[in-house]
Amino acid sequence: MSNSSFSFLASESGQIADSPKKPPWKVLLVDDEPEIHQVTKMALSRFTYENRSLEFLHAYSKAQALEVMQEIDGISVILLDVIMETDTAGLDCVKEIRHTLNNKDVRIILRTGQPSTIPEHEVMLKYDINDYKNKVDLTKSRLYIVMTSALRAYEDIQRKAELISALKDLNDNLEERVAERTSELQLANLELVQAKQQIISQQQSLLQSEKMASIGQLAAGVAHEINNPLGAMKCNFDVLNDYIGSFKTSLAKLKTSDFDMDLVEITEILDDTRGDLSRIEKIVKALSIFNGLSGEKSIQVNLKSLVEEYTSELKLSQPINFDLEEGCDWEVVCYPGQIIQIINVLYVNAVEAGSCEQGITIEVGSSRRGIRVLMRDNGDGIEKASLNRIFDPFFTTKPVGQNLGLGLTIALVLTKHHNGEIKVESNLGVGSCFEVYIPKVE
Repeated sequence: MSNSSFSFLASESGQIADSPKKPPWKVLLVDDEPEIHQVTKMALSRFTYENRSLEFLHAYSKAQALEVMQEIDGISVILLDVIMETDTAGLDCVKEIRHTLNNKDVRIILRTGQPSTIPEHEVMLKYDINDYKNKVDLTKSRLYIVMTSALRAYEDIQRKAELISALKDLNDNLEERVAERTSELQLANLELVQAKQQIISQQQSLLQSEKMASIGQLAAGVAHEINNPLGAMKCNFDVLNDYIGSFKTSLAKLKTSDFDMDLVEITEILDDTRGDLSRIEKIVKALSIFNGLSGEKSIQVNLKSLVEEYTSELKLSQPINFDLEEGCDWEVVCYPGQIIQIINVLYVNAVEAGSCEQGITIEVGSSRRGIRVLMRDNGDGIEKASLNRIFDPFFTTKPVGQNLGLGLTIALVLTKHHNGEIKVESNLGVGSCFEVYIPKVE
């Protein structure tokens, strides 16, 4: 069958009964006989579906048909001749469209004017086509039916594709929104956790401050009330001690063994009393810190020099690993005597922890909270149950009489007096680490 000289890709719109509101359906006519193009176009000139007319595209061979399919999108139906440049040109064209071009949407209607060597039902099964008609049987009425069925199927496919695309967009947006919302909830949860931790920390700090204030008032009164009788007791003790000395001289002249035994017992009692008085005096001295904090004036000092001065005067019972951060601004406004007292309390605490041959580590550096003084030991550590009580007055893990239990309380009070912070971490069998933060000079 010969090709006509009709121009490739000639596009003509069929006559329409009414002005369409939507663009026409694109229909590709593929046949090597120009007359078939003219007859088909004429038969469908007044055809509409869903108030849309037809726009005809023309190809006269398999190669032209494939070129049209590659260059123009949105073709709805192909009316495809089977026998053109070869006996299987139409069938080969179907394979190319479905597999090479991967176009599964366009509706393909095979038309033939000659009996095929392959039965129609086998063609329908073997090739991905949507209908197979003999040109002789395609009257105008039948052509209308075929086109309506094909366009309805194509419209369903497009509608499903649009729904799938919309659903995919919704899923993507939903996933994105879920991810955003999850992130917001995680952030909000993190903020709540941080806020809760801050509230707990502030409550503990407030409770500790209130406790210290109450203890301060009590301590001031106790120290005042004890000081007076304590002074009298010490004075009386000294006088009694002098009398005992005279008594010993007199007894020596009498040379009575019974008196010697009594004298030993009296001396032991006096020694015990002297120890008890000394302990009371230490407690009163410690409690006096709560009352006016010794009246020392605050001055600007170099904290590094202060720490170095303290460590240089220590009679070291254990080695000290001293680490100073380079290039740090060490200037602070403080009460030097109180700072020395804080460091001394922590040092004594570390020594009593039994840091062994590994020694004690003292670090001084800078942080956003101020100058940081760290004291780390390698002792036995503090039990968790005791860790929350170590700053309480008179709390001690030592046997009765060995420790007043006021050292860390004093360190806390003096640190608060500098608007600073003191923190502790401890692990059993590893040791303890105390950190003190003193605000820098602004």
